[in-house]
Amino acid sequence: MTNFAPYFINMYVSYSKIPVVILILAVALGFVTTGCDNEEVPEGILPKEQLTNIMIDFYLSESRLNGYSISKDSARKLFIPYEDSVLMKYGVSDSALQKTYQYYFDHPIELEKIYEVVIDSLSLRERKAVTSERTAK
Repeated sequence: MTNFAPYFINMYVSYSKIPVVILILAVALGFVTTGCDNEEVPEGILPKEQLTNIMIDFYLSESRLNGYSISKDSARKLFIPYEDSVLMKYGVSDSALQKTYQYYFDHPIELEKIYEVVIDSLSLRERKAVTSERTAK
């Protein structure tokens, strides 16, 4: 594999007045930031698919609670058993979920991909529910 970096650095430096040190630092920073994309998920972090399914179940549970005319405080208290049952369903501890949330909050591009799947799945479920309601009438 040919390394084109020296060629581009020499070409760029000869046409600009930027000190070579700053240019080298900028190139190094570029390599460091692009290298972060290949970072492996640490041990103890839930796989994307499992987190996606848990989030879908949480949103569905929350939707069920929103159907009741109750205060937000009461809804939060009622949501705790739903949350516990979802975590039990997937065999996940609260601490593992919190650690996973923190990891993905620190990696927003990956979190955005997860949310895209969650939104697509919930939208599809909604369309199916509306379609089945219309055919039932």
